[in-house]
Amino acid sequence: MNLAALKTFIKKYPVGTSAGLLALVMASALIFRHFDFAETQSAFDNSAAEGQKLEANIAYAGQLEEQLKTLEEANKTISGRLVNPSDLAINLQYFYKLEAETGVKLVDTRPIDSRAPAKAGKGQYSSVQYAVTLQGSYARTLTFLRRLEHGAYFCRIVGGNCTQAQVEQGKGGGDTSMSLTVELLGRS
Repeated sequence: MNLAALKTFIKKYPVGTSAGLLALVMASALIFRHFDFAETQSAFDNSAAEGQKLEANIAYAGQLEEQLKTLEEANKTISGRLVNPSDLAINLQYFYKLEAETGVKLVDTRPIDSRAPAKAGKGQYSSVQYAVTLQGSYARTLTFLRRLEHGAYFCRIVGGNCTQAQVEQGKGGGDTSMSLTVELLGRS
C-alpha cells in the first residue's frame, strides 16, 4: 500500500477512517489513564489523610492552652512530692514525723546504700531506699502504713515483714513489729 492508495481509501471511506482514528485515540487514552489511576488514587488518599489529620489538629488546638496549664500544675505538684537524695536528715525527719503522728516507735530507720547502680530508666527520677523497723499496736502500725502511702512524698513499699508478740491471757493485744523496705521517689 502506497501513499496514493491510502489517500484514495480515506476519500472513499471518510466516516469509517475518522471513527477508526477516534477509537485508536480513545483506546490509547484509556490505557494511559488506567496505568496512571493507581498513582492518582494513592496521591488522593494521602492528601485526604493529611487533610483529616490537619482537621483534627485544628479541632484539638483550642484546648492546648488549658492542657498546658494543667500539665504545668501537675508537674509542679509532682516536683513538690519528690525527695532530694542528698538531704538525708530531712528525709529521715519525714519518718520521725510519721512516728510522732501515729504513735508507733521507730526501732531502726536507715538509708539503704544508694551507691548501688540504679536501674536504667527514663526521665529525671530516682529511688531513695530506706530500711524501717517499727513497733506498736496493730492499728497504729496500719495507720503508719496508710500515712506513709498517702503522705507528702511518693512512696512504694518494696518488701516487708510483720510479726506479733505473744500475749498472756487477759492482758490484751501485744505489739506488732514490722520491718519494711521503703522506696521514696526522688530527683536525679
